[in-house]
Amino acid sequence: MIENRHLEVLAPAGDLKTLKAAIMAGADAVYFGGEMFGARAYAHNFSYEDAEAGISFAHARGKRTYLTVNTLLKSLEIEKKVYDYLKAYYEAGLDAVLVQDFGLMQLIRAYFPEMRLHISTQVNVTSEYGAEFFKKLGAKRIVLARELSLSEIKKIHDSCDIELECFAHGALCMSYSGQCLMSSMIGGRSGNRGRCAQPCRKCYDLEDSTNKLSGRYPLSLKDLCTIDDVKDLYDAGASSLKIEGRMKSPDYVAAVARAYRWAADIAESGEDFDKKKLSEEKRVLIQTGTRGGSTDGYLHSHNDTDMVSLTDSAFKTNAAPVVSLSEEKINAIATLTARVGEPLKIEIEESKALNINKTSNTRDSSKINGYAEESLTEDGLRNVSILGPVIDKAKKPRDIRSELSEKISRAGDDRIQIDQVLFDMDTDAFVPVGVVKDLRRKAVYEFLGGVTVERDEPLPFKPIKESKKAAKAEKRPQILITCISEEQLKEAADFKPEGFSVIIALNFELYRRIDNSMIEGRNYYLCLPDILRFDRNFSIDDEEIKRLFIGLIVSSFDEIEYVRTRLSGMPFITEQRVYSWSDRSRRQIMNLGAEYISAPVELNEKELSHLDNSSSFITVYGRTPVMYTATCQHKNADGCDKKQTCVLLRDERGAEFPVINYCSYCTNVVYNSLPTSLLPYYSHIKEMGAAGVRFDFTLETGTEVKNILNTFMRNSIEGRDEDVAAEVTRGHFHRGAE
Repeated sequence: MIENRHLEVLAPAGDLKTLKAAIMAGADAVYFGGEMFGARAYAHNFSYEDAEAGISFAHARGKRTYLTVNTLLKSLEIEKKVYDYLKAYYEAGLDAVLVQDFGLMQLIRAYFPEMRLHISTQVNVTSEYGAEFFKKLGAKRIVLARELSLSEIKKIHDSCDIELECFAHGALCMSYSGQCLMSSMIGGRSGNRGRCAQPCRKCYDLEDSTNKLSGRYPLSLKDLCTIDDVKDLYDAGASSLKIEGRMKSPDYVAAVARAYRWAADIAESGEDFDKKKLSEEKRVLIQTGTRGGSTDGYLHSHNDTDMVSLTDSAFKTNAAPVVSLSEEKINAIATLTARVGEPLKIEIEESKALNINKTSNTRDSSKINGYAEESLTEDGLRNVSILGPVIDKAKKPRDIRSELSEKISRAGDDRIQIDQVLFDMDTDAFVPVGVVKDLRRKAVYEFLGGVTVERDEPLPFKPIKESKKAAKAEKRPQILITCISEEQLKEAADFKPEGFSVIIALNFELYRRIDNSMIEGRNYYLCLPDILRFDRNFSIDDEEIKRLFIGLIVSSFDEIEYVRTRLSGMPFITEQRVYSWSDRSRRQIMNLGAEYISAPVELNEKELSHLDNSSSFITVYGRTPVMYTATCQHKNADGCDKKQTCVLLRDERGAEFPVINYCSYCTNVVYNSLPTSLLPYYSHIKEMGAAGVRFDFTLETGTEVKNILNTFMRNSIEGRDEDVAAEVTRGHFHRGAE
């Protein structure tokens, strides 16, 4: 449990101007994306130079900066690109990295041990088990799933000593924590790669329901606004209030940051809100813009229909006040001293001639981290000097003063203007430009009263070598079959394929519905709930599960920790939502004790073939779940009767997406409009060295299940390339995902 919390207001920044606006408006920290690996690929994002300037600007004011590296990474990216990418930000003083990819988390802990690791909401932590899991991993903060109630947040806070970041304002994803494959499956633009096309904001008709919805936007949630709930969030254990909107304007971000900083200050004080002031702040927030109106989300309700913007999905705004970024500017002169055999030195001195009317408070001379000396001149003007490495002779001397002058004069902070750069250099001195930039940054920090971030060098990186050819599976090939109906289960149980071992897994809802006599002694696996939440009196009978099942299918890191804590010793297989896009991720997941993993569905044949698949199930048939939602389409249309049903969402092209409500754990699953079939490509999958193949049955009848399994067997035994008669898709097997 984190005590004595300062309630951080965390603002988004799509560019340097917005970062500055957020800081000036009162944000304690800012998160931004760099040129790679951010979950908003279509935002402006930061060049490294802008990011360096933003870090300097924030640190000089005692604020923090977080980099979003929250996409999933392929092996070549994680082994060849990401280390050098992170190293530059690490050396610039970045405060934390926001991460989704499990392999990247391990890389950061191994090679950047001083870097704070924040766990992205896309990891979908919904319980104290997930929080404890990532605390053990070395994470300092978890961005909780947006679907959690205040009571769930408090339970996690009371159970685990880790910072909790909660979404407070902005757009909401319909799918749990942004774990959505709909954009990817429809158009190849993956939300996991920051390229979501927002299919949730499009029109749909809801078919096969008794009643019709009043609008055609059943997947579009209203924008979140929790200004009324800030005190409750603080009392529940939130350490940070997150504002969504890296593609929003500086005015929007500043107005929202200012309002939440006011509310956070009141919450920390323990005083009551002035209702009139609160009402005015909320009015201003609504004017900055909303999509279909505002909601306080899931804090007080699991899935109210009122949260859905049924009639309009457009973002609408009124002009917000323009934020003034002007501050009194200090003019200064910089001097670079580079003498062979002596330490490189940068000195920044306030210019008396240009600041004749300014006064300075006297401060004692001090030495910070053994590098910087700060003092005042006889005239009371600020002066800072920074020492660097000892200078060597250059093998091929050249005049680089012009280049160095440009780097030094770019102060990176609006409060200082370096008007002149002077040089005291030997002509044969070797002066690395990168070192000069680093010294200039430190000097500006100290000059403006900031805190220099000094860290040990990251450990040398050792990449995992890519598997040019996947290892051949040595064990008997496996077939994994998941079922959601008794009819499907009966056919799966009767399936006795020669040369294969079969694992049959029941959906959790089916387990809750059928008599235990149909399960006991049959050596089945159980699919734990798609989302692990213990609100609404939901519980799991651990002893019964141990008695009835021989293994488990887990969908999240929450469930991995639950199994290791409560069901220790039971084998488990990870769902594809426990993402394993790289060999590094796969190794880490297997190290957790997984028996097998399910290969991600967004990788294409070539990308899969370059991975070690010796412990992987590759799905050859099934409707891909494209969304898991707390919002219930059956409830929205017909009311909640706690009966499982299937409704269809029909888009403007006529494609129909089945939606099934699983009432035992109160979750909706939206499935792809067509089943994915790779039945004709079994020989290709076999060449990848996969441990086995997977079948996921949803709407199929018993007869259809039998035909699909028999088709697979003919292909595997006779080398055929038959397919099922129904219309199918190949998913990403050929095209991959952006």
